[in-house]
Amino acid sequence: MTIDVLPGGVRAGRIALWLVIALAAGPAPAADQLGTHRNILLRNPYPEAANGQFGRGIAGGDFDGDGIDDLAVSENGSTRLRIAYGTAWSLATAAPVIPFLPVTITLPAHSYTMTAGDFDDDGRDELAVANPQRNIGGAPGVGSVYIMKRGSNGIWSVQTEIRAGGVFPGSGLQNANLGNALASGDFDDDGYADLAIGIRGQLVQGQEDAGAVMVVYGSAGGLAPPRARIFDRSNDGLSFTPRATDRFGWAVTAGDFNGDGYDELAVGVRGATCPNGTDRAGAVIVLAGSATGIVTTGTHIWRPGVLGVAGSCTSGQTFGSALAAGRFDDTHQGLAIGAPGAQGGAVHVLYGSDDGLTAVNNQRLVPPAVPGIDSSDGHFGETLAAGTLAYRCEFIFCLPQSLAIGAPMTAVDGVERAGAVWIVTPRMLLGPLDPGTLRAILPKAPLRIGSPRANDQFGNALAIGDFNDDSRRDLAIGTYLYDDADADAGAVQLLYQGDYLFVDPFE
Repeated sequence: MTIDVLPGGVRAGRIALWLVIALAAGPAPAADQLGTHRNILLRNPYPEAANGQFGRGIAGGDFDGDGIDDLAVSENGSTRLRIAYGTAWSLATAAPVIPFLPVTITLPAHSYTMTAGDFDDDGRDELAVANPQRNIGGAPGVGSVYIMKRGSNGIWSVQTEIRAGGVFPGSGLQNANLGNALASGDFDDDGYADLAIGIRGQLVQGQEDAGAVMVVYGSAGGLAPPRARIFDRSNDGLSFTPRATDRFGWAVTAGDFNGDGYDELAVGVRGATCPNGTDRAGAVIVLAGSATGIVTTGTHIWRPGVLGVAGSCTSGQTFGSALAAGRFDDTHQGLAIGAPGAQGGAVHVLYGSDDGLTAVNNQRLVPPAVPGIDSSDGHFGETLAAGTLAYRCEFIFCLPQSLAIGAPMTAVDGVERAGAVWIVTPRMLLGPLDPGTLRAILPKAPLRIGSPRANDQFGNALAIGDFNDDSRRDLAIGTYLYDDADADAGAVQLLYQGDYLFVDPFE
C-alpha cells in the first residue's frame, strides 16, 4: 500500500481509511485498562523474610508451555527463586483462592537479573538468571549467567552456564559484572531466541568500566557457544575509543526497528560522552541484526540533544540506564530510553521506520505535576516495560503498545522513596504515545500493598504478561524493600487489565 505523507509526518492513507470507518461506526468505545480490581500482592513467602528483598528481579514467560504467562521472582543475594505459574481466571468472578501455583527452585549461585526466552524453540521459555557480582577463581565480581529450564516432568535444571572464558569468548575479569543486564531477541531470524548479556565493568584497552556485551545464539540444543561474540566500543562499528566508566552494556534490549525480520540490539552506554568530549550524558548504540546475527555495519548512536533527539547533552542524565522496545505506533517497533539522572528523570522515545530508528517525532517524557507526588528526585525512567496495557480494537485497527515507567525514588504523600509507576498510552489507534495520558500508580489503597512506606522503592522492577489467561496484559511491580512484618522483606504488586477506566490510586 502506498502511504502519502501529510504535513507533520501523518500517514494519510491509513488515517483516511480509519476516519471513514470510525465515522460510520460512531463514537469509539473505551479501552480496557489497568485497574485496581482484583489486584494481588505477592508477599515474601519465606519464614526468614527479613532483608530478603523479594522482588529484586522479576520476569514473565511461559515456562511450562501451557499458554499462560508465569512470573519469576528473585531475592537479592539468595539462591532461591520463586516461580509463580499463572492460572486461568476472570476478573468478572470472585478472585481465585490461588491465582498462581508457586514453587521455589534453587539456583547454583546468588542471582537476581533475569529474562525469559525460548532458546531451543520447544514451546517452553527458559529463564536466564545472572549474578553479576559472582566471584570466580578468586576474582571478585566476574559474573555468570545460568539458563534454567523446566523439564516436562516439572523439574528445573541448569541447561547452560555462561561465563567469559572457556568455551565462551573473553576472559573472566574481576569486576566485569557479566550479567548485569539481559535481553532476549531473535537477531538472526532463525526461530530460536538469542541472548544479549551486559558486561558493564569490562576492561577494554586498559580502560576500566568501559563495558561490553556478549551475544549468544539459540539452537535446537539451547544457547550454544560456537557463534558467541563480545562487542565493545573498540569493535561496535563506530569510530569511538573506549573510555573509562563508559559502562557500555549497562542496559540491553532487542527490537525489530526497521521491520526486516531481524531484531536489532540496543545497548545502553550510561557514561558515554557528548560530542564536546567532556560532558557525560550517556548514549544508546544500536547494532543491526542479520542472517548471521549481530553485525557492526549500519551501527547508530543516539544521545540527548544530538541529531534531533529532544533534550540537551549535559552530564549526569544517565541516558541509556534502562531500555524497552515496543510497538508504540502503527509502523515498526520503537525504543524507550530511560534517563533517570536528569532532573526528576526523563524517558526518551524514538520511533521505528523502514530505515530503523529515527529522530522524527521523537518524544521526551517527564512526570507531570500531581498533588502528593514529589518527582524532583524520583528517578523517573529507572525501569521500563512495554506491552499492551490498554486494549481497544476497531475493525482492523488496535491501540499500539503502552509504556510502564518506574520511578522508585518518588516521594508519595511526603514519604521519601516510596516509589511510583507511570503508565503512558497511545490515545489514537495509530499511535503514538500521548504524554497527556501519563497516569501514576501509587503504593496506596486500594492496592493490596496498603500505604506508602519510606524507602520501599515501589517500581524497582517491572514485568508485563497475561498472568490469568484472559487475553489482556497485566503488570507486575517489584517493591523489593517493602516492609511487611519484617524489614525489607519485599513484595510484588500485580494489577490486572479490564473494562474500566483509571481509578485511585491512579492519579
